[in-house]
Amino acid sequence: MLRFEMSVTLPPEARALRQEVFMKEQGFSYEFDETDNRALHLVLFDGGEAIACCRMFPDGPDSWHIGRVAVKKDRRGQHLGEAVMAEAEAALALKGAKKAVLSAQVQAAGFYSKLGYVQAGEEYLDEHCPHVDMEKTLSTAPAGAEV
Repeated sequence: MLRFEMSVTLPPEARALRQEVFMKEQGFSYEFDETDNRALHLVLFDGGEAIACCRMFPDGPDSWHIGRVAVKKDRRGQHLGEAVMAEAEAALALKGAKKAVLSAQVQAAGFYSKLGYVQAGEEYLDEHCPHVDMEKTLSTAPAGAEV
């Protein structure tokens, strides 16, 4: 059974999933930072297993940043990233956010484009990886994620 959990502290399950995806798979060195201490953390569980996650934090008066979107390798292709993004956007809309912004790995920009995000700047490197800023105007009537 799939369920979402939101936390104001970084859950150990999200930490482990991010470490697996971003550090072990993708080779990032600086995965955890002070932003984790002020972010909301969303985790998607299947039973007791964390299978996807993200973090969200304010990024302006009406804007929130969604980041560290990760899906467990053996669960990719099941639209779980879309579900996490929809749930995050719905939660932010309920908080009064009018816009969601993110820093997408260039190789994942197409995924975010399909969700309605548009590029909002030039490509840049974050550690060794090309990224691009993207943004999306949020709906005023959020619908919960369907998983």
